[in-house]
Amino acid sequence: MGTDNSFRRTLLLPILLLCVFLGYSINFFFSTLLLNVASTFNVPIGTASQLVTIGTLTGLIMGFAMSALAIRFKHKSLFLFGIAFYAVGVLVYFFAPNFATAILAMVLIGASLSTIVIMVYTLIGEQLPLERRGWAAGIVMSSIMASAVVLGTVSGFIASIAGWRMVLLGFIFPISMVCLALSAVVVPSKQPLLQTDVKPSYVQALKKIFMNKSPLACAVSTTLVAFSTVFPIYAVTFLRIIFSASAALGGVYFAIAAGVGIVGGVVGGRLINRYGRKPLTIVAVLFLAISAILFTFMPTAGVSVAIWAINSFAAAVALAGLPSLTLEQVPEYRASMMSINNAFYNAGSVLGVIIGGLVLNLYANNFHILYVLFGVAGAFTAVVLFFFAKDPCKTGSAT
Repeated sequence: MGTDNSFRRTLLLPILLLCVFLGYSINFFFSTLLLNVASTFNVPIGTASQLVTIGTLTGLIMGFAMSALAIRFKHKSLFLFGIAFYAVGVLVYFFAPNFATAILAMVLIGASLSTIVIMVYTLIGEQLPLERRGWAAGIVMSSIMASAVVLGTVSGFIASIAGWRMVLLGFIFPISMVCLALSAVVVPSKQPLLQTDVKPSYVQALKKIFMNKSPLACAVSTTLVAFSTVFPIYAVTFLRIIFSASAALGGVYFAIAAGVGIVGGVVGGRLINRYGRKPLTIVAVLFLAISAILFTFMPTAGVSVAIWAINSFAAAVALAGLPSLTLEQVPEYRASMMSINNAFYNAGSVLGVIIGGLVLNLYANNFHILYVLFGVAGAFTAVVLFFFAKDPCKTGSAT
């Protein structure tokens, strides 16, 4: 029995990483094939991109709901619920006869992705020792970037042969079934500090999150980083329009940048314990800001992709350090903290995509304005973290 439990603990992190890979696959599929989806439903690019807004807005709402649900229900049950409904959303997307049905699919997928991500970070906080959590957060980011590499490549290839819908049915849906089966077996049913007194516990959790400067600063920083990291959603489209890259080549560019991001996630996870969550995140978001501003002003596609790769590396480091810092802010209410944090992340993504669509529609696909805005958001993140956030795991709760 002890050996069996040890085996399950060993498999837990790999399964969580696979579920993260699955969850974000829909975003990278969409980023690569945005033009194809827009053409199928006969809508402008800026309008089609708002499918991401629908998904993230639903995720935002689900994030706030999860801050209460995570206190009331078992975390494993919520996790399995998220994966199952994600699979349903993928099927609805595949069969969607019109843009309205695609919106419904993204509602299901957005709520499910939010649940999956919240529970992944919560399970990391509950099941892994402190010294491994930063590393695990970095590997989570590497898993997200791996999803970008694979989907960026696979999406363009499958779409060129069988159409964009087959990416959903032939690739993403089967992975969701594997994740559901493995998670049902491996994820522990027991959790520490299970709270059943719903209302008092939820109110106390909200007080600890919103009435304290550092947790709130982490949440606000998450919104700003999310806004800035909308970067990849429009990057392939920029390269296709400005440099006449094909869909397949755009997928390769996406894979290159994301491949560098995988390295960034691993490096960020390793550096967290050495340099600290807060300092590492501040440096990363500054690089994030500079690279975003430079991206659209490069003379060739190759140089722009190189800048994108730097941005991807910095984003991976930032999104390893910031969730790791946030995870420790209110340890007795980790699930609620990460739920609120996820809602703030989705709020930033919603703003990024809405503003992105408006800029492209109103200013004749002016990508320069859009990417400068992404850079400014990254710079503001560094300011908020420097002045208001603290690392509870550092002696004296210093910076």
